[in-house]
Amino acid sequence: MRIVVIGYGMAGARLAVELLARDRSLDLTVLGQETHPAYNRILLSNLLAGHGDETSTLLPAPRGERLRLRLGEPAAMIDPTGRVVTTANGSRYGYDALVLATGSEPVIPPVAGLVDPLVLRTIDDCRRIRAAAAGASSALVLGGGVLGIEAARALAGRGLAV
Repeated sequence: MRIVVIGYGMAGARLAVELLARDRSLDLTVLGQETHPAYNRILLSNLLAGHGDETSTLLPAPRGERLRLRLGEPAAMIDPTGRVVTTANGSRYGYDALVLATGSEPVIPPVAGLVDPLVLRTIDDCRRIRAAAAGASSALVLGGGVLGIEAARALAGRGLAV
């Protein structure tokens, strides 16, 4: 059986580990948009606050004889009739079962005057925010959900007026 998982975030990585724990010879392809190994996104606010390093966020890596882990190779098209996924670089992967574990995209509110806002969703986002915070004395966080509150706490912990 050929399985393709689109998404190598927390859910896609955990699924890959679980599937391969049951059958290490499973024909499994995992496509990830990011170039990084899978990590625990919940810990990004700790990184933003300066606690720990990126390696402390890493999730267990899947291992299998017929595993194809394609980091930095996002899916671009799904052909459900032909049962083929085509990636942004043109590679094609056939499947018997397809799993979409793509997560979400941040929503940036249409606020007048908002220029080049930063979002906190990925390790790269966290790196950009840390770099911007290094030369700043204050920050404005839009969003009062868990990530917004955590980001505000982390930035305040770095000495910024939030």
